[in-house]
Amino acid sequence: MKEFKILWIFYRKLIIPTFLFSVMLALALGVFNPSVFGFSFLFILPLMQYFIYEVRFPDEYVFYANFGFSRKFLWIFTVGFAFFIKALSGFL
Repeated sequence: MKEFKILWIFYRKLIIPTFLFSVMLALALGVFNPSVFGFSFLFILPLMQYFIYEVRFPDEYVFYANFGFSRKFLWIFTVGFAFFIKALSGFL
């Protein structure tokens, strides 16, 4: 249960801005359907992680490493989650 709480701390900085930017990008393209949203989510989520955790707060990885989450695991989980959302939106 503690692991989910730590992951929530990590992803709450990513999910809301990614969702908002994905919606704005889909609306800016003029075609808002789930497939376009999923593709933009797939593109924006790793970018958000890069800019937030690699550029702005690189030392926060130490906090997550203390709970057993390596930088590699967090990146793999982020990309996997983005592909999951893309696949899920493809079925809608």
